[in-house]
This record gives sequence, C-alpha cells and structure tokens, in this order.
Amino acid sequence: MGFTFIASTSQVLWRVLDSYGVDPAPLFRQAGLDPQRWEEPDARFDNAKLDAAWVAAVAATGDPCIGLRASRFVNPGSLHALGFAWLVSDNLYEALERLVRYFRMISDGMQLELSLSGDECRLAIDRILDRGPGLIPRLDAFWAALLALCRLSLSDAFAPKAVALQRPAPTCVADFYGLFRSAIEFAAPRDMMIFDRDQVERPLPTANRELARSSERVVAAYLDRFGAEGFPDMVRVRLIELLPSGAVDEAAVAQSLNVSRRTLQRRLAVEQTSYKAILDEARRELALRFIGEEGMSIKEATYVLGFSEPSNFSRAFKRWTGQVPSEYHKNAVSCG
Repeated sequence: MGFTFIASTSQVLWRVLDSYGVDPAPLFRQAGLDPQRWEEPDARFDNAKLDAAWVAAVAATGDPCIGLRASRFVNPGSLHALGFAWLVSDNLYEALERLVRYFRMISDGMQLELSLSGDECRLAIDRILDRGPGLIPRLDAFWAALLALCRLSLSDAFAPKAVALQRPAPTCVADFYGLFRSAIEFAAPRDMMIFDRDQVERPLPTANRELARSSERVVAAYLDRFGAEGFPDMVRVRLIELLPSGAVDEAAVAQSLNVSRRTLQRRLAVEQTSYKAILDEARRELALRFIGEEGMSIKEATYVLGFSEPSNFSRAFKRWTGQVPSEYHKNAVSCG
C-alpha cells in the first residue's frame, strides 16, 4: 500500500453520491473501498482507490463540480478525533494549526502550510504526493469540506477573503462562487485559502481547552498506532509529557520512545524536521498554557521549559506570540 487516508472520510463521498440518486455501493466495490471497514476506528484505505472512486463519481453523475457537494456532508466525526479537536479549539487559527500539524492522520499523501502575514492568514497546500486522475474533484472536496468546518465553527455567513486554485476554471464556475462567496483565482500557481486575520483570531463559541487537549491525545495515540509515519508527532507528544518534569534532552526523549538518539535523528530527518524544531513547537504550546492559563512566573517557566535564562525564555515567547509573557497573560485573563 502506498499513500493512505483515514477510512471515515470516504463516507462523505458515499453521501455525496447518494444525494445524486447514484447507488454508491457498486462504485465503491469497483474502486476496492469496503464500507464495512468504517466500523474499524483505525481503518485506512489506499489513496489510489479513493482517486479511482472520485473519477467514477464524476462519470456517474456527469458533474465536474461534484467535489463541492462535500461541504454538505462533512462533519467533525469525518475527521476522527481531529475533527472534535478542531471544533473545541480556542479560535480558527488554532483549529487550522491542528489540522496542519496532524493532517497525516487524515492523509499522508498531502502536506499543508499555514502562515500569518500582516492582516492575512493563509492555508496552502505545500506538497501533493499522490497525484492521480481524480485529483481535481478530490481537491475541490477538500476546500469545500474545509469551508464547511469553518462555517460550523463561526457561522454560515463566514466567507474566506480569497481562494486560489490550481485547477482550470470549470464550466460550472458559478457553483464555486456560490459556495465560497469570495474572490477565486483559477489556474493559480498554488492552492490556497486566504482569511482575514481577525476572522481566524476571533474566539470560538465552542472553545474548550480541556476537550481540545483530550481530543489531541486521541489523535496522538492514533498516530502512535499508525507507526513510523507519525513519528514527529510521537516525539512532540512525548516532549509535551516530559518537559513539565524538568529540562529534557534529546537522548532522554529517544530512550522514552525505545530508539537510539541516532535513529531518532534519522527518522525525523526523513520527515524533513528535527528534534530542535519539534522542541521549539512543544515549548511554545506549553508556554502558552503556563503563562496564559496558569499564570506561571517567568522564572518558573524558564526552568520547566529548559531555558538557561529568563531573558532567553522571554525572547522566545515574544517570537512565538509577538508579546512579552506579562502582556500575553494579561490579555488571556481579560479574554477568559
């Protein structure tokens, strides 16, 4: 098996086909997708089979914009625990961060990139590793599903600032404008959705940090079972577990994962990351919790997170948030 995706997401395509009056069962059988496996919480399908199913779906319905209908049927459960972590995130930016960080759980055939610049937030497709003839409707479905999750979190009135799509403009272009209700660039150099920064930083009414962390642990456990392809996530989760007990070095993390330090470095390099990068991310997540939620002193946070001096911690915190720790804590208290 090559690239894979979590089986539960294929239920969206099943419901899309059913909404056209097309019997999904023979199409799924022909593509090699077994709906009975939806009952298995960790089941994964081959991406090539999903690609074949989307090609067959376009042919069966005659609708080149069939992927857009995914917006009607996606729900948090479609994305396993990651969908529920999305729903209870503090804001849309945090939800998007989780989506990018753990997208390997959904599919290992695509990588996402999230960035903030000025008054904009951009979610882009960084790399596509499993291109096939069904790629266009699959990507249409991805952006439509993402939009539906954003509207579920904020309101049905939500619309991105702009959308850029590599696909050529279809004959049903009005369907795209009707769904996204924003500027759309077709035949763009890169697939991307652009948000106003104040949109993504607005607190969500469904936010619940305890439930978000609980859902995130379920995601991490899934990736742990999934195996080597989730190794950077395993390292990150282990760091978050170990750091509060004191400074943790690379050798200690490797030992906790039952691998050598050299093996840890090699497996992270294969995933185009490093222990240093994951440590920085883990420190950031814990620092936001310690300073924002728990009001921990700078001196204590410095020690717990393994910084040599409070000034080093303060500089790192400002790099992460654009604010000094005292200012961040004050704003977190006023918002809470």
